Amino acid sequence: MKKTVLLIVMFIMTFGLASCGATEKEFSGSGMNITLDESFIEKDVIQAPLYLESQKYIFMGIRETISSLEAYEIDDLESYIEAVLTNNNHSDVSYDSVKDDEENVLYYYAYYYATVEDMDFGYMMVVMEGEDHFYTMNFGCLEDDLEDSKEQFFKWAETITVS
Repeated sequence: MKKTVLLIVMFIMTFGLASCGATEKEFSGSGMNITLDESFIEKDVIQAPLYLESQKYIFMGIRETISSLEAYEIDDLESYIEAVLTNNNHSDVSYDSVKDDEENVLYYYAYYYATVEDMDFGYMMVVMEGEDHFYTMNFGCLEDDLEDSKEQFFKWAETITVS
């Protein structure tokens, strides 16, 4: 009997430890690189050149050339996030930034909500600047899950690099 209990405990511990940390997986496309977990799969969609989804989350990213936006007086990352929010009818949404140790802005981010096909979603938008492009990337989940997902979104955002 003790041996059976010991085997069951060992099985539970082994299974529990194996399921604690999901295996990381790197995704790349259109100048963006991000490390998520292996539950994500890449899909081809019209809306975004880099579109990833799992059972609970989505990630989508697009880029725009900086030179093509200069005519609209969008010449830095802050004016870019303001334009993206305004053009998507979210001009009332506030945004913030994440900075490095020298106070250089790494990226701006904002939270917003949208209804898609009668379902309510919550998003964390991240904008970054590359060599020749501005990048808009969105993490998304069901609206009710957004608050609990913010910490995870920040962890994933830390892995993003753009060219």
